[in-house]
Amino acid sequence: MDSLTIRNTFIDFYESRGHRRYDSASLIPQDPSVLLTIAGMLPFKPYFMGDATPPTPRATSFQKCARTNDIENVGVTTRHLTFFEMLGNFSFGDYFKREAIRWAWELSVEHFRLDPERIWVTVYEDDDEAEQLWLEESGIPAERIQRLGADDNYWWTHAAGPGGPNTELYYDRGEAYGEAGGPAVNDERYLEYYNLVFMQHALDDDGNILGELPAQNVDTGLGLERMAVLLQGVDNVFETDLFAPLLARAGELTGATYGADGKRDVSLRVIAEHARTAAFLIADGVLPSKEGRGYVLRRLMRRAIRHGQLLGLDVSSGQKLLVPMVEQVIEQMRESYPDLDKQRELITRVAGAEENDFGARLRQGLERVDQAITTVRGTDGASFPGDVAFELHDTFGFPIDLTAEIAEDAGLALDRDAFDELMQQQRERARAGAKKGGGGVPVETYREAAALVGTTDFLGYETLTAEAELGAIVTPGGVQHSATEGDEVEVVLPRTPFYAEGGGQVGDVGLLETPTGRLQVLDTQEAIEGLTVHRARVVAGEVLQGQSVVAHVDGSRRVATARSHSATHVLHATIKEFLGEHAQQAGSLVQPGRLRFDFPHFESVSRERLAEIEATINERVLRDPHVHTDVMSIDDAKKAGAVANFGDKYGQVVRVVTIGEFSKELCGGTHVPSGAKIGTITIVREESIGSNTRRVEALTGVDAFSYLSKERMVAEEIARLVDVPSDQAVERVQGLLDRLKAADRELAKLRGANLSQEAKQIADAATREDGLAVVVTRVDGLAHDDLRRLATEIRGNLGQRAVVVVGSASGDGKAQLICAVSADLAEAGVEARPILHPAAQVVGGGAGGKGDLAQAGGKQGEKLDEALQVAAREARTAVGGR
Repeated sequence: MDSLTIRNTFIDFYESRGHRRYDSASLIPQDPSVLLTIAGMLPFKPYFMGDATPPTPRATSFQKCARTNDIENVGVTTRHLTFFEMLGNFSFGDYFKREAIRWAWELSVEHFRLDPERIWVTVYEDDDEAEQLWLEESGIPAERIQRLGADDNYWWTHAAGPGGPNTELYYDRGEAYGEAGGPAVNDERYLEYYNLVFMQHALDDDGNILGELPAQNVDTGLGLERMAVLLQGVDNVFETDLFAPLLARAGELTGATYGADGKRDVSLRVIAEHARTAAFLIADGVLPSKEGRGYVLRRLMRRAIRHGQLLGLDVSSGQKLLVPMVEQVIEQMRESYPDLDKQRELITRVAGAEENDFGARLRQGLERVDQAITTVRGTDGASFPGDVAFELHDTFGFPIDLTAEIAEDAGLALDRDAFDELMQQQRERARAGAKKGGGGVPVETYREAAALVGTTDFLGYETLTAEAELGAIVTPGGVQHSATEGDEVEVVLPRTPFYAEGGGQVGDVGLLETPTGRLQVLDTQEAIEGLTVHRARVVAGEVLQGQSVVAHVDGSRRVATARSHSATHVLHATIKEFLGEHAQQAGSLVQPGRLRFDFPHFESVSRERLAEIEATINERVLRDPHVHTDVMSIDDAKKAGAVANFGDKYGQVVRVVTIGEFSKELCGGTHVPSGAKIGTITIVREESIGSNTRRVEALTGVDAFSYLSKERMVAEEIARLVDVPSDQAVERVQGLLDRLKAADRELAKLRGANLSQEAKQIADAATREDGLAVVVTRVDGLAHDDLRRLATEIRGNLGQRAVVVVGSASGDGKAQLICAVSADLAEAGVEARPILHPAAQVVGGGAGGKGDLAQAGGKQGEKLDEALQVAAREARTAVGGR
């Protein structure tokens, strides 16, 4: 059975039993406690925790997952993967253990046609009920049911969230895979393929049980890769149809044959596995960077590139590896994951850019690694130096884990402490002066408020004013009954016209009025799913829980924000038309009169192209396209061609905002009723915000008009100053600048000639003692470059056995000095910096440089003469009898 059939068989089985099908969610999770989607249940976590109500009580899904805690083992073994697929069936307070066990057995035996005599089961050590249900529902003999402890049969995400005891199904692969005795004895022979978790507990970050969940749930996971191993009759996942084509492609590119050499097989497995993960990460909006998910992606791609180099591929000379590998992934997986095909250009461009960038530095970096290994090898307690690892990371772009792996291959442990210390110093320098915010309201308090009020109904699409009851007053200390003037609190209403920040759009501000007090709303946020909080300050009187309240949104601010949001949609559609489909929104900020739009792209957008984009979006707005919103299922929205943006969160029922014939996006934000209401849009900035990511900032409506008005006034003033009409000002200013540059060049020539003449005069006047010329002179008002030139020209005129120190004081009271040593003295060991250092201290500064030339500066220019005398003395001492 091929992998596509395995996937469809599982989903079809549970759909026929009343489960709603869910296609895979993104690898970028909505849960902030995890970096990547690590389990099939993660998209359903709010339902398990009781934070949201599921649209149906039963679900089935195929979910792409990524776990990267053991990247260094991928390829070395045939079991470790960073990307895998989990097939799952889920019950949210509906069925529990009996049905889960019955259906798992039925699916295994009747649909996947596994031999029932070779299936083994494990249960949690004290779960008598699960064991009894297996006996009743499957007829499996008791001797093939084993009890194991929490490490094996209690499941949780290893972060705060749901968990519970589980039961696992294993398949006996036979004597060729080791001794008998069941999974408790040999988990290589007995391969786990299906895990049924009875989700009933809430746990903290340390795995401590906090209490029971609101309902008993079922969370299962069947590993597609492992089932493919069993049903395709192969030894490991790399021999299945999921990896065999990738290994073959890697072999074509590198000239290596899989199975011919164990060491080369490791590299082929690394390339195939990491290319698969990289393609899926990029398709979901992850881009290479120095931290977070981007760092994981970069580490995977660079590890694959390095293993290509080990197989003889010269990436630094332009040979390609990653691009053809991710193209193979797309071709192989696009039927089940059509987003791969939609994001083909993005995936291949990002892979190619990373390959070009790292490939160019790989050879130099590896040479530096070899030097370090040669230097330390053979010494007692040798380890790979942390400072070299830092240099490789900072200069050559080597992820630290890659350096550690290379060092380990050479038999050396990495001095991680030294590396970490250097990294910490770099971070401290980078964030010097930055401020760190404090804590907030515990999530348990928000859940308490939700229990009191329920979920919040948003009325803001239809009205900016609404009446409600003050449902809860929330503070970091808990839910309170009242708040008085000056207090800053979070207010929960059962219904509100205030928009909670989301989809890039900022939260509303305004007023809440009760019979006894008034609150100024400073921000509106979604605290937990479905619960809106109004962050507010009591500005008059006292407010009480349970009071009637009238909510007033700041109307002018909301309208200005709506302009910016609709403008963002117009800009998004237009940028993709001009730059390509890969330039999809990767982040946005929508504020009153202003927007910020981030998107993946591989080079700066030229001024001419930006002007074209700006002209197009304004032309579209001027045509006054109709803006309308439809509410539909997520599946219908995707079928209609609506764009879903990277990282945004969508429910099963979504709003689709359509603008004219050119823009259709999933969006819960607020918008203008027609395009012309946006007003003017002007792009004010385009810049890089990271590797392969660009940012455009624009102004809208009144803000755009004000900006352009000021720009016009500046242009008119410049035209007045250069005494030409405005349309000729640029040409006139350019002409003036050209003349100024020409004059500067002539002045530089004259200044150079004067300096050369002065240098000759100073050198001619110099005297020698025992053949040594020590020239110390002061020439005030010289710039650094001129002072340096003067010193070196004096040295050149003096020839051998000469030390020159030139000082200059500026009008602001600062001093600078240059020391130049003749070549013969430098070869004899006389260095310029030690001569200049004591003199620098006299003027309150320090000296830098090396070899035959050094410079110094200080704020105490009044001591320059004293410093020059010190330098002369140091020069004679340094030369001595040489």
